[in-house]
Amino acid sequence: MRKKGVVMKYGGSSVATAEKINEVADRIIKKREQYKNIVTVVSAMGKKTNELLALSSEISLNPNRREMDVLLATGEQVTIALLSMALNEKGHKAISLTGWQAGFRTFGHHMRSKVQSVESELIERYLDEGYIVVVAGFQGVNSARDITTLGRGGSDTSAVAIAASLEYPCEIYTDVEGIYTVDPRVYKNAKKLDYLSYEETLEMASLGAKVIEPRSVELAWKYNVPLYIALNTNEVKGTYIVKEGKIMEKKNITNLSIMDNILLVNIELSTNSPEEINDLFVRLGNENVIIDIISQNKFARDKYLVSFTTTSDNKEIVSSVLKEKGLNFNYIENVSKVSIIGNAMRTQAGVASRAFEILAQNNVELHQVSTSEISISYVIDDENVKKVVEVFVEEFNL
Repeated sequence: MRKKGVVMKYGGSSVATAEKINEVADRIIKKREQYKNIVTVVSAMGKKTNELLALSSEISLNPNRREMDVLLATGEQVTIALLSMALNEKGHKAISLTGWQAGFRTFGHHMRSKVQSVESELIERYLDEGYIVVVAGFQGVNSARDITTLGRGGSDTSAVAIAASLEYPCEIYTDVEGIYTVDPRVYKNAKKLDYLSYEETLEMASLGAKVIEPRSVELAWKYNVPLYIALNTNEVKGTYIVKEGKIMEKKNITNLSIMDNILLVNIELSTNSPEEINDLFVRLGNENVIIDIISQNKFARDKYLVSFTTTSDNKEIVSSVLKEKGLNFNYIENVSKVSIIGNAMRTQAGVASRAFEILAQNNVELHQVSTSEISISYVIDDENVKKVVEVFVEEFNL
């Protein structure tokens, strides 16, 4: 007996050409042997979003963000139309829906909107009528009826949100075989993980693992959506994201994540007034600057150093805010964040101290350090990343 339904998501590399779109259509048809109802969420073809961004820059160096959403949303619309055509050509009823037709209601800033709700009645109606429903990821509509987009990785969030609304599992197909202990592009002998908990996966995604977008994991965890991440050909077993209690065997250290393009900002203040510091970060937050590690130290009489990390693409915005406030500041660039993630952080003593010892033995300078319940992160120079990955992999059996 076939199961009720599933949401499948395919990224841009999986639908980059007409040939690949036809291959995806074949896999969807095969999936119908297992599931009665199928919703497929797709991204724009290949590098289409980057092409649209480049095209906009030929018109304006500071384009209106509302109009950018209108522009960028066209990428996914091309894909949904072509994939629906392919499915119909192969003898299977299919219909494409834009994000707003699929019921995505959003809020927040243009180009970085968030999902408020998914009104899935139209999706369910077409499923009841026997259609394969193909939905444009990454997009929705806000209360002003403006087209909006969900930011980088938004199609993952779209897929999980639909799965949560329909109470279906969600399968995310990409160009890697699943989630690894280390990014295989950084360390070629990395091991693939068969199972991960929501907590570990969210920590990994937030700390630089590029396989899945953090907001989508957070949604899946909140609504208990079973996640499966696998190679787009589905030729090998991928990684299942499940409740921690369902994992029979757990590795103490699960993953080593690397986040590059980090910008370390140092600000000199003459006061440690919470009001002034709070005002600074509120101002940056209003500009949608995501702040990561924050530290504060007194280094001289009435001299305080506040440091934080963000991504390099926020450099101009950060500069503008700090200059507007008349603050003295400097940057450290060409740095990355390397994070050790795993349950051992809260169950075993000495993991953090051993990591510090290894870094000291290898003469690796630390710019900043931060911890969570299941992770510890180090901001280091880019030139040391390869060495640190190798010694941590050996030490923690990754």
